[in-house]
Amino acid sequence: MTRFSRYLIAALALPLLLAPGAFAAEQIGKALAITVTVAGDNGILRASSPIHRDERIRASNSGTGQFEFRDGTKLAVGPNSSLVLDRSIFAGDSSFQSLTLKATRGTFRWVSGTSKSSAYKINTPFGTLGVRGTVVDVYVGSSAAAAVILEGQATFCGNDGKCKRLERGCDIVRANRKGLMDVETEPTAAVKGVRNEVSFPFLMGTQKLSRPFHVGGGKCGLSASVRNFDKKNEGGGGLEKPERRDPEPRGGTPNDSGPPV
Repeated sequence: MTRFSRYLIAALALPLLLAPGAFAAEQIGKALAITVTVAGDNGILRASSPIHRDERIRASNSGTGQFEFRDGTKLAVGPNSSLVLDRSIFAGDSSFQSLTLKATRGTFRWVSGTSKSSAYKINTPFGTLGVRGTVVDVYVGSSAAAAVILEGQATFCGNDGKCKRLERGCDIVRANRKGLMDVETEPTAAVKGVRNEVSFPFLMGTQKLSRPFHVGGGKCGLSASVRNFDKKNEGGGGLEKPERRDPEPRGGTPNDSGPPV
């Protein structure tokens, strides 16, 4: 092959190498269900849309998304939520050596899959949650994060380096930028503790999930506790009232302004 021929082949191949998606990130899962508007890096997501390593997922103010990773791990994303599928390393076709999410805003439900427990990690601006064969609800707000364990165990380590192990169903932990805050296990005390900081719409039933995301053990008493707490503290800084859930669209154009930037 002449030098000219090699240059010609290289010149013809260059546009293909530079084309969008030429080095697309590896697919690590897919969407199971989308309500209203949830977007990834390549646009609006729909049921069966692939999701990829390093992709950012964003839900609109009334959007929810339900996803499944290749190892069977499931993730629900609530309204006005944002997270990055930060790091993943496969240990085989259907298991992870490492799967790390970076949750920056919103509410989430995590259901662990078949990978070993040490593979899973959820990072927030206020600390890191390590999960152990777990179902857990996570909230990330502007000034604090919280997690409620529903099944299994988890450990949350705050920015101060202190860690709290969640071992029993309905254990709750909170953290701000300085580190861990109070930890409560009684539902009524938990509601009083979170006040305006936290809402768990999947746990309280204000956002519905499909059967693979359901867990036993009730709602940790939060629904009843919230109602009672609000009645006693009308106008006094109780837990934020959950937003009214928009009806699911019936094949039309999504009815809001799209995902937040």
